[in-house]
Amino acid sequence: MQFYQSKVTFDSKKNGKVAAVMTNRLKKYWGEEIFQDLNEFCLGFSNEKKIFTAVYNAGIGELEFIIVSNAMARLEKTILMKHLENILMCEPFCLKNLKIKFLEEITSENFKKLFNEAENNGFMILRVNILREIRKISENFSDSFFNSNELEIEEFLIDNAELSLQKALAESKKLMCEESFVEELQRIYSDKNPKKFFGHPVHYKITAHNSGGARNMAKLLCRALYENKRLVGRCVNFIHKIGEINFGKCDLEQIFEQSAGGTIILEMFSSGEEFGDYAPHIEEIAKTLAPLVKTFSNNTLFIFIELEETSAFASRLLRNLQEDIYLIDIKEGRGNRADAKKYLKILAEQDNFEIDDAEFENLLGNKTAFCASEVYEIYSTMCHNKLRDRVYLAYKQASRLMIVNDETTRANAYQTLQEMIGLEKIKSLVNQILDNAKIQKARSKFGLAQQKISLHMIFTGTPGTAKTTVARLLAKIFSQEGILESGEFIECGRSDLIGEYVGQTAPKVKHLFRLASGGILFIDEAYSLVDDYRKSYGDEAISTIVQEMENSRDDVIVIFAGYPDKMKTFLERNEGLKSRIAFHLDFPNYNAKELLQILQLMAKNKGFNLNSAIEQHCLEIFSNACNKENFGNGRFVRNLLEQALLKQSQRIVAENSGKEIGKAELLQLKVEDFEVNVVEQYSNSTSAIGFKI
Repeated sequence: MQFYQSKVTFDSKKNGKVAAVMTNRLKKYWGEEIFQDLNEFCLGFSNEKKIFTAVYNAGIGELEFIIVSNAMARLEKTILMKHLENILMCEPFCLKNLKIKFLEEITSENFKKLFNEAENNGFMILRVNILREIRKISENFSDSFFNSNELEIEEFLIDNAELSLQKALAESKKLMCEESFVEELQRIYSDKNPKKFFGHPVHYKITAHNSGGARNMAKLLCRALYENKRLVGRCVNFIHKIGEINFGKCDLEQIFEQSAGGTIILEMFSSGEEFGDYAPHIEEIAKTLAPLVKTFSNNTLFIFIELEETSAFASRLLRNLQEDIYLIDIKEGRGNRADAKKYLKILAEQDNFEIDDAEFENLLGNKTAFCASEVYEIYSTMCHNKLRDRVYLAYKQASRLMIVNDETTRANAYQTLQEMIGLEKIKSLVNQILDNAKIQKARSKFGLAQQKISLHMIFTGTPGTAKTTVARLLAKIFSQEGILESGEFIECGRSDLIGEYVGQTAPKVKHLFRLASGGILFIDEAYSLVDDYRKSYGDEAISTIVQEMENSRDDVIVIFAGYPDKMKTFLERNEGLKSRIAFHLDFPNYNAKELLQILQLMAKNKGFNLNSAIEQHCLEIFSNACNKENFGNGRFVRNLLEQALLKQSQRIVAENSGKEIGKAELLQLKVEDFEVNVVEQYSNSTSAIGFKI
């Protein structure tokens, strides 16, 4: 539904009831009763409850209205005029020469304020049932929705300035939007689409590293849709910070119902991803949201923002939705220094910050390529510094509090790799590559030619041997050391590479290489490209990969991953592919002692210390698990610890019923906490399927 406010002027006939009241010009308003009568009449004439109107303020010869429209069509002045004429020109009001001075959309928060103003002015009294309808609308959008500890909602209106396709494309370029965004703009403005709202044929997922950059893309998308009458209203509800919460379904239903005709931007943030696959609240949130999105998806536009750290929540929610709504995938783009500079200028102009060219150059540093999120983060940092250095000058020389963070060393990707258990060959190779980078820098000082080497790799090993984790770390390490420009990490599989029809595969492969520009393209289960199913499509994908590996050899590192025996078949399929892979690294299964070391490291990072009894007990568990096929390696350890933490929680609550729980108890694990479901899966005896606590 949409909310509006409007001002209407009029002349009155001499025999009109309003004219009689107007003779008393000494009162601030004409009198309470006339407006109570008028509002009662307006609300009773609500056009089958599609349009609600009520007076909230008045002056001599003018009325100010709040309006709620649930007609799923934009409220034009002509429609409102006809509606008001039917009310105000009849007895007992008899107003003539009605003119609408303005009509503008407002947010539900502003509607609530104006409604309260009408009540405070004595213009409303709940004398009939229909008046309760508009009160109900107001109460539905209570302040608690917008000031909640459980989730945060920001409500705003998108700009309604004229936006042609050319202007939209120009703005998308300034925002450093990726090609997928440009393609969607062209579809939105296509002459093949009717310029009328019938419902939403598609919804969107925007993938980015930074919330601010993603929101700017979403706003431009909404503006384009509104320009082409694909949105009824300009109101947007931005919902975020929905990690560990306990909201009610009815609350969300009210928010979603309110947004009919408008847009909901849902930032898929989940602070609980650290709990892995056994974070029940993530699944609960996804199961709560998915049916609501499905229910309201025809009249409400949904834009999902997926940030780099939100894959757990995002994958669960979108998996539950993929069969019910059609999603268009849009990713943030990359650009050079000139593009980044233009984007910075746009951000500065929005906040009325004056920045000269020298400052722009200083902000961008020595980098030559940027993703949109990087530029937004640079700008955010600049804003904070500007407030201190140029606005509140008394703080320019103030000493800054520095807090030592034990996790600081963990942020160093190289150190993280070195702390991982085993993987000695991988660590040695990384050191060689880093040493070679230092030598190349030394050669460049003397004007000697750079001796560039190919860094394409193949990782072989069973699940849980840290192939993906290492690949992610390599992207960060190589970026920090200047070997890779951006440090992008793009993970993909067969479905991301193979097209549905002939001719679609090569463009999809090239698109992924563009996304991975300056970073690593990680192709998991690469052997699936040579499966018998749609064999020719797999060959096309491999041929295109080989071609792009050559074209982007200095810009993209490709890492193929999969089971050892199947990867051998994959390499034999294309000799050109085999010759371009410089390094073949095997990730062996961990033995029992290594698994125990992994457990100790995981527990330490979570603040727990394991005593000798627990370590001996877990060593026996690992010794038994290692004898089983596909036991999961590091994932098995993670699952064991996560389930042990759940068991610990249950034990502590039971032991301390009605008592205060101390810190020591929260950090203490016991042997019995490790008697969990995941252990039974690899025990010698079989048991019923279930989740044992």
